[in-house]
Amino acid sequence: MRKYIWLVSFYVDMVNYLGDNNKQQVHNLENQKENCQMDEIKIVHKRYFIPDTFEQANAEGYASCIHCIENLQ
Repeated sequence: MRKYIWLVSFYVDMVNYLGDNNKQQVHNLENQKENCQMDEIKIVHKRYFIPDTFEQANAEGYASCIHCIENLQ
């Protein structure tokens, strides 16, 4: 069981974009700003994208966070 938890943790560390199913927003984990609320996303509302790109998130209907994603949309 510990190996599984480590692998999930390792994968999450490599993720660049995190979606919020509740607000239909996508956040850039490498560009977190003070006003961005990505830390407040509940686990049940977190969404990861395959491939892990802004374009994929946008294609799935997620709008960019105005704090951590600038001028990509």
